[in-house]
Amino acid sequence: MFKKYFIVILILLTVIVGISGCTTKTTTNGTFGEKNISIDSIYLSNNTTAGNFSYNNTKYYYVQGYLINNNSNDVFHVKVNATAYDTNGNVVAINDSTYLQLTNIPAKGISLFDVVFNDPNNNIVRYDIKIVNATGTL
Repeated sequence: MFKKYFIVILILLTVIVGISGCTTKTTTNGTFGEKNISIDSIYLSNNTTAGNFSYNNTKYYYVQGYLINNNSNDVFHVKVNATAYDTNGNVVAINDSTYLQLTNIPAKGISLFDVVFNDPNNNIVRYDIKIVNATGTL
């Protein structure tokens, strides 16, 4: 008698766990846990543009383009820093609040980025964009 109840309870528990959702994969690429990613596989597209503009009598220097995620997994919490230089190679400005359209970039996907520097004397002639952080988990 005990054996019959044990088998019925075991079957019920198996069915409950199977339909409860605790065994489903919830991430977009269907896997659990942190994925291996490389920050070096996130890079700027070739069509990045830069230039000067004025707004309300204030001069700015902008850089706009796309970040490409060449990883085989999604990357999350992407953080970008930008540095602007003058003709002598001196740092004119640093911007660690670069706008990203997507901070979570899908595998082989892209995200628009935009960075603006205050440039009252039109000193900025060169820039450097660096991906400083990205993770493989949401």
